Amino acid sequence: MEENIKIEIIGRYGATLSLIEVGLGSLLHGLQFPFTGIIMSLNQGYILCRAALAGRELPKSEWTTYSISNIAAVLKSLSPAGKKLGPMVSLSMQGLFFNIGTIALGTNPLGLCFAMALSSLWTFIQPLITYYLFFGEKFFSSAEFLYDKTLPYHGLKPESLIWIFALLVVTKMFVSCALALIAWQRKDKSLYVNNYEEKFVKLALEKMNNSPAKNQTDHPALLAIKDLLRPFFLFSLGMTGTFLYFSESDHSNLGWYLMRPIAIGFIFFYFSRTMTLDRWLIKMESGKFRSFSLSCQTALAKIRTIV
Repeated sequence: MEENIKIEIIGRYGATLSLIEVGLGSLLHGLQFPFTGIIMSLNQGYILCRAALAGRELPKSEWTTYSISNIAAVLKSLSPAGKKLGPMVSLSMQGLFFNIGTIALGTNPLGLCFAMALSSLWTFIQPLITYYLFFGEKFFSSAEFLYDKTLPYHGLKPESLIWIFALLVVTKMFVSCALALIAWQRKDKSLYVNNYEEKFVKLALEKMNNSPAKNQTDHPALLAIKDLLRPFFLFSLGMTGTFLYFSESDHSNLGWYLMRPIAIGFIFFYFSRTMTLDRWLIKMESGKFRSFSLSCQTALAKIRTIV
């Protein structure tokens, strides 16, 4: 009976997190709102706070919020269009960091604040890891080269950039702690005020119904090539190429080196659009991940009742 309750809680919050990710994300992207990724991660943390409070009395509930995040990641892989791999990694890792916080200090105001603070760090870590995988250590060397050649002329010192970055990180951590305290105060109330949960779900349904996948004719490989033309990727590629051109005496290997981030980027973007885990969901039901599989199926069933 307790296992069924746990599966119900994980499935319900997994479905809620998945739908609100789509609804809130579409709203913010439609408004071209800055710091969308930061806001989305804060929203995930808040939902995980509520989920942790809902299941804290259940036995063996230590990894409940991590399971919820992984379910949302799996459901993201089932979406018919858009990038998947990056958001899936983000959902899973933020859930892991959050869960480490609650295990360390418990499901109480202090533990939730610590969990939210830890989870908030992944937003700043993931881009660095991603572009390191693309470009290698030359990415950081080229960034330093760009700074040495340009930014000092604008009066910016290294200490200023570090302080700006630190201020952004600390500000997000403080906002995360505030949301954790709000979640604690609202633990017996609706998820959001003014029925915003229903509004976000409605936006998610509109997003799904108007998904470009329904009329999508482009092959995923072509879409991956288009992803390579994104401004930030082209800027990083140009920055690295410029650094190598001026720092290396032998330019014969320049083209070959730049092929690495292009090839890795193409593979990453291709799998980000085609990756799906639904075939493994049924297989996991008969193994040691039975509880997780059943929770995923519960989340899917709840989404289908809405859709």
